[in-house]
Amino acid sequence: MRTLPNAARATLVAALALAGIPAMLPAQPTTATESDVQALREQIRQLDQKLRVLERNQELKDETAAAAAKKQPSVSIGKKGLVITSPDQDFSLKIGGLVQTDARVYLDDAAPNRDGFLLRRIRLPVSGTFSKNLGFFLQPEFSSADTAGSNTQLVDAWLEARISPAFGLKAGKFFGPVALETPNNRHFIESSFTNQLAPNRDIGFEASGALADGIVGYRLGIYNGVPNNVWSGTTNGADGDFTVGGRLTVNPFKGGDGALAPLSFSVGAAVGNTVGNTSSIKSNGQQTIDSAYAINGQELHVSPAVEWYSGPFSAVAEYSLDRQELALNGADVTNTGWRVGVGYVLTGENSTRKGVSPASPFDWEKGSWGAFEVVARVSGLDVDDELFSSGVLSAANNASKATSYGVGLNWFLTDNVQARFDLEKTNFSGGGATSTNVALRDDEFYLFTRLQLQF
Repeated sequence: MRTLPNAARATLVAALALAGIPAMLPAQPTTATESDVQALREQIRQLDQKLRVLERNQELKDETAAAAAKKQPSVSIGKKGLVITSPDQDFSLKIGGLVQTDARVYLDDAAPNRDGFLLRRIRLPVSGTFSKNLGFFLQPEFSSADTAGSNTQLVDAWLEARISPAFGLKAGKFFGPVALETPNNRHFIESSFTNQLAPNRDIGFEASGALADGIVGYRLGIYNGVPNNVWSGTTNGADGDFTVGGRLTVNPFKGGDGALAPLSFSVGAAVGNTVGNTSSIKSNGQQTIDSAYAINGQELHVSPAVEWYSGPFSAVAEYSLDRQELALNGADVTNTGWRVGVGYVLTGENSTRKGVSPASPFDWEKGSWGAFEVVARVSGLDVDDELFSSGVLSAANNASKATSYGVGLNWFLTDNVQARFDLEKTNFSGGGATSTNVALRDDEFYLFTRLQLQF
């Protein structure tokens, strides 16, 4: 409580004193004596002292309340989820959520009974810090179109020690460094062929950081090693060998104010011995177009990429190479994939790797509609001919090449809610009308939509 100014205190004390003067005066008018004046002054002094005591007591109460408030954790609920932070800011806990509801409609004539709705992903990410340098991330998943039977699984689980911006250590299960595009894709609903030729999540130990004021970024680690586009389980790799991998990113114009300032170049790579089966290869429409096969020996992944996000514009290009040693005859086979994606935000907001934050979030009463972005993508897949000539794969039931052309519209209603609409056509080499592989009986043509809530 703020203390009263001296003038205000004097006025208040005088008023209180004057209120008591009639009680002190005789019933008959008389001339005030010196003792009467002294008594009045004493009363004023006592009243002023009492007022000072009251002010000090209120100050003590305010200080006690402020001290108690500082000892309480802060709790907030907003677009970032539920966030709880300790008074000293060292400990924090954040609970988020991800729900993706998709509709898939195939417009080609390959086969009926493929259309429908699905819960693509339902996740409950939990993250936090133990101090200013230690953090963790857990992400269980309760539904996924990628998993048959019981869908509950642990997608991510890692601990990180961030010593400085230039150096940090991470241990656990997380997305590998080879592929640039994570499963939560930037432009399109589903990832392209480049992700089909690289590991997904793996268990390992990794160092990372940013150097030269963020111009250079790196990831370098050792992992169990998993088949392409597969999540590692919770145990060691089946082949007993480790995989070494990493990604180097360079932002040569970072810090400038020109159009090239956001330009980024990177390359991811991994090498290790692999024993077992590869994963099957899926199309952009999530249909299996190449069967799994056995490999035994060294496997090499290389994936260079370039990214550019400037104002409402965005562009990404990536190439993926996967060289494997066949278990059948020891021959080396090399499969490759590539993609080029572009986007433009029609409503003028900035485009970033994480998406678009609408300047005017959707509000029916105010007549605001959020942000709209148009996107386009071209991607391709080339499967090594050795797989067909050696009899590992059947040309009648597996694709040797694939090229996709797609367009889409992304509607960012708010920072947490978005709707996507993708139309994409894929031309295959291989298969045909009599193929036992349903997806290859005709060129793939689909319309996918997604309504997503994420916080």
